[in-house]
Amino acid sequence: MSEKVERELRELFAEAEGRSACATPTEKRLQVACLRRAGETGTVFSPARGIFARRSWWEALGFSEQTLALMCAIQRRHPDWVFCGPSAALALGCDVPYAWQRPLHVLHESGNSSARTALVVHHGTMLDDDARERPIWRRGLHVTPFFRTILDSLRWMGFREGMVVADWALGVCRQGWQELVGYIRGHVGSLRGVRGALATLAHATGLAESGGESIARAVMVDQGYVLPVQQVEVPDPLHPGRTFRVDFVWVRADGRVIVGECDGLRKLLDPGMTGGRSPQQVLLDQRRREGLITAYDVSVLRFTYEEAAGVIELVRKLDLYGVPRLGSPLAPAGPMPPPDWGALLRR
Repeated sequence: MSEKVERELRELFAEAEGRSACATPTEKRLQVACLRRAGETGTVFSPARGIFARRSWWEALGFSEQTLALMCAIQRRHPDWVFCGPSAALALGCDVPYAWQRPLHVLHESGNSSARTALVVHHGTMLDDDARERPIWRRGLHVTPFFRTILDSLRWMGFREGMVVADWALGVCRQGWQELVGYIRGHVGSLRGVRGALATLAHATGLAESGGESIARAVMVDQGYVLPVQQVEVPDPLHPGRTFRVDFVWVRADGRVIVGECDGLRKLLDPGMTGGRSPQQVLLDQRRREGLITAYDVSVLRFTYEEAAGVIELVRKLDLYGVPRLGSPLAPAGPMPPPDWGALLRR
């Protein structure tokens, strides 16, 4: 390969990576050079036809970052496209479940039908001439605005995965929550799936710190379990005055306390969830917190994102650890009381 082509490829990938995007070479000779590197040396990766990235750069990204890089590349190729639904939610900052990130979701305003390819689903829908529906730009991407994005995401996604978007939406716009609900109610009868979207919204709390927590709580709603208190502050037994936080807490009618924690590889590897920490540091922080929790006389139920999404394993664990179902003698009567952490401390 000539030095000129090598230089042009370096410039191509540097420019694209500067935009957090994959490269979309327009010249045939650069496309051929990328394909050759993808096939012969493996130093280039092609996530879709005509779209390329340096393999080392691509593999250093989390799954959501890879999806956004792919979207940015497609946006450059199709500047008039508008991403919608789960794709727009991802661009706006939502921890969209992986299964709903690809294929990508793109608005198609020429009719009411939808068309699907391996890479893109084109949704046929019309937007109103309303500020809440006019496309906006985020992260270099043309997307439907917040209200319309939530509406379409919840219409298309099921209850469990839609809860991820609903919790995120409530966390983002607590002050405008009633306006959002009213906006979605205004589409009852004119769009499919709006009643389902409202049902999902009704169970949102906005307290989940990960998609796995939202999905797990949706499973609990589906299966009739008593819902836990979320994001509970626990006194640090080693450092008076300090606290640490756990995802879920149940206090049963017999006084037994169950702590629920959503773990998994995503918390270790997804840059959006690590807060800039290395996987090793995240793991060390988890282990430290585990040690502190065991200083209390509580049951600790740990589950992964995959177990929550798969439902069966999470249900088995909920039953194994004694999480009560609604109507059970172990279900608290009325609001769940806070744990007496001082009394629970092992001595």
